[in-house]
Amino acid sequence: MTRVEQCVERVVPVRARLRILATTDLHMHILPYDYLADRPVEGWGLTNTADLIAQARAEEPNTILLDNGDFLHGTAMGDLVVEQYRAASGADAPVVHPMIAAMEHLGYDAATLGNHDFDRGVAVLFDAIEQAGFPIVSANTILRRAATPLQDATLVPPFALLNRRISDADGVMRDIRIGVIGFLPPGSLKLGHNSGTAPQTRDIIQTARCFVPYLKARGADIIVALAHSGLGDDVHRDGMENALRPLSRVAGIDAIVGGHSHQVFPDPDAPDLRPDGLCDRLNHVPTIVPGFWGSHLGVIDLDLTRDVRGWTVAAGHAALRKVAGAKAAGTASGTVRPFPNWVQHLHESTLNHMRTPIARCTTDLDNYFALVGGDCATRLVQEAMLAHARQLQADRLGSDLPVLASSAPFKSGGLAGPQYYSCVRAGRMTLRSLSDLYVFPNELMLVRATGAYLRHWLERSASLFNQVLPGERAVWLKDDGTPGYLLESVLGLTYRIDLRQPARFTPEGAPLGLSGGRIVDLRHQGRRVRDKDEFLLATSDFRACGGGGFPEAPEDRRVPMPPLPIRDVLKAHVQRVGLVRIPQDPIWRFCEVAGASVRFKSSPDARHATVRYPWLPIRNVQTHDAGGFAHYEMEL
Repeated sequence: MTRVEQCVERVVPVRARLRILATTDLHMHILPYDYLADRPVEGWGLTNTADLIAQARAEEPNTILLDNGDFLHGTAMGDLVVEQYRAASGADAPVVHPMIAAMEHLGYDAATLGNHDFDRGVAVLFDAIEQAGFPIVSANTILRRAATPLQDATLVPPFALLNRRISDADGVMRDIRIGVIGFLPPGSLKLGHNSGTAPQTRDIIQTARCFVPYLKARGADIIVALAHSGLGDDVHRDGMENALRPLSRVAGIDAIVGGHSHQVFPDPDAPDLRPDGLCDRLNHVPTIVPGFWGSHLGVIDLDLTRDVRGWTVAAGHAALRKVAGAKAAGTASGTVRPFPNWVQHLHESTLNHMRTPIARCTTDLDNYFALVGGDCATRLVQEAMLAHARQLQADRLGSDLPVLASSAPFKSGGLAGPQYYSCVRAGRMTLRSLSDLYVFPNELMLVRATGAYLRHWLERSASLFNQVLPGERAVWLKDDGTPGYLLESVLGLTYRIDLRQPARFTPEGAPLGLSGGRIVDLRHQGRRVRDKDEFLLATSDFRACGGGGFPEAPEDRRVPMPPLPIRDVLKAHVQRVGLVRIPQDPIWRFCEVAGASVRFKSSPDARHATVRYPWLPIRNVQTHDAGGFAHYEMEL
């Protein structure tokens, strides 16, 4: 800056606007297609989000585009990429991972990593991200821990400094340096079968407090935090998984992009801001959590001023733009360039692969009523895990511990909509059926679990429910923002959940310090489970490593075994039995609460499934609400 320019800026500060666009939790949803249901969908897919990106860029010339992690895995297309992509998708396939190629196509400026980007291992992760032409950062994902975060050896660069030219209010081009720093949620990284050199995570807040001043010292005018983390509690706890609220109090952060929990913030349907103007920020920091699968585009507008000391944020506003509908597979609308042909080729290869038949089932397998104890879809997954664990124990472990299996209804409606439930129709089962029943590429882990550990496990699971007192009618069973996939149940045990008791954990998994508990009459083969009893628990590596706020299994309680995807366990099981039959007895029930009832949401199709769960006194009380969900009431 010349002396004349400095003198001018002392009198008239330069003004400009910077627009930050962001996506999160894309999970390989390039196209608006549900491979688990085998149908096109509305409301998600990066080809749809591309329209919103193009529109937002056209409105504001000073724009950067960021992604907040969990982009590589999560659909059948992503699985096919890992297993047989080059052979299946034709000669014009890109040399880079399809999601990386799609992000390059849209001009992303930077991204961070999410926990599910590690689902296929570090080698697969690097095969993909090393081809990216934009920086991918994470400050608290480390290979070697040092005295302070600044001295840690990180898996990828901790931050990026984006040197950009922006147009000020008078049309004059100005230099700006934008610091982008990434954070991975502690307690969610899959480490179960990795070697001792596997990455670890530091606490988000501890890392941010070290790096943000360092970024400022390196000349960052603006700092954007890409935190693959949910809103969480307001009070910071070391190692908390969802930490956006305490992160917003770290001085020097100008904007926050969140994710991981598949939430939306701020509310895209709110007509206006509150009078205090703070519903689009946390502790005065503009914040966005833009849904998942490309359902929303996050937009943060920062009004900037510059004087001789540099750029500062004068004001900020955050909003979400919601995808309105689906486009033809393989292309976006005319506002952006069509996606390359390889997208359509890969889509067709995925469909053919998913339609491969493997077995038959005697009845529909669904999880419409998982929240109230009726879930034959998850029951099949648990039976497959249980059978494999028993065989492994007989062949290799040489123990005779009682074997249990824990899993959850991963497709459980919520923000994904009223059709996002598992439902495999009676008759032919295909590879699509397996992905429908178990969405994630988690791996099987065996844990030597005590009765006390299992009770803690089940109390965490039951914490997603609201408290219900005698005489209360139509109490919402859970809050809309609490995901149903937290409801782990354990095959091999029977138990009841007493909703009269307060939860021992918050929905985010933080202990509330309350005595007592909701899990009562916990039994194995009719005998009460004691705290010191020992079991062999088959679960996922994600849960056993503390994912979702569940109790982490100590290293010396984890049974060493080769990596084995749970979906492969499920496939081998159904192929072995040939004809799948699911018992009709419940694993758990609610305790009776005199004169009380609960209300919950599920798919409108659930009303046809009540015959499969005769022990559940359910009635349909609303056919469709504004979100398309049906409402059901159950007597307690």
